[in-house]
Amino acid sequence: MLSAIRTLSLDDVVSAMELSVSANWNQTVQDWQRVLRLSPAGCRCIDSDGRIAATATRLNYGDKLAWIGMVLTRPEDRRRGYARRLMEDAIAGAENDRIRTLKLDATEQGRPLYETVGFVVENTIERWERQGGADMSTTAASACRFREELLALDATVFGVSRKNLLRDFSTSANCELTSSGYVLSRAGRVARYLGPCVAESADNARQLIARQLNASRVGCAWYWDLLTTNAEAVRCAQELGFTRSRVLWRMRRGEAIHNHDSSIYAIAGFELG
Repeated sequence: MLSAIRTLSLDDVVSAMELSVSANWNQTVQDWQRVLRLSPAGCRCIDSDGRIAATATRLNYGDKLAWIGMVLTRPEDRRRGYARRLMEDAIAGAENDRIRTLKLDATEQGRPLYETVGFVVENTIERWERQGGADMSTTAASACRFREELLALDATVFGVSRKNLLRDFSTSANCELTSSGYVLSRAGRVARYLGPCVAESADNARQLIARQLNASRVGCAWYWDLLTTNAEAVRCAQELGFTRSRVLWRMRRGEAIHNHDSSIYAIAGFELG
């Protein structure tokens, strides 16, 4: 069987979705298209006899940080070393771009592989859920225009600028903005996804999130991924009727990046940081 690493294209999205569906992930076609728009050269796959057998994406945030995501292998193609080959390819690509730090959010199944290629755990991520039906709506509830002050706040809190990501979100995500914080949400394959959310205070975050939840279809299911180091985010999730459902590990390869977990109330997604 011939297999080669190549760059993903928009024509591959349908096939890539088959991998995420088989893993029961929440990403949609729009999520795949977004990462391809933001990082066309960093989205890679293993093509095995004309079909996509495995994927991995690398989204550069400037020259300081790159985020690894969408590390997926078809069930029938597992245990062939495809994920390792794609991780080594991503690391090599980052080194070629002189990126100082790589990060990712690891599942229990993926963590051992990442440790063997030099990643270390720096934090814990928890997924919290609120039950309901699927919500695949994509119409934004309001215009989402990020002012420079909010982009600067996000860069300070996250550790690097995510302005391209946030501006891409602004074209399709639902949003709530204030002068001191923001929250976004978007449709998911299984549940509506809450995040990212950055705010200067717990009260501001709670108000933003509550308004976002109330603005969406009544009874829809929600996913909310948060850092356990932000105790206020955990408390807020509990107060708003969410239940902890799974644990992942935020891992790093390279230099530590200073950020402010206490102001991050929801991450952008496992594939985005």
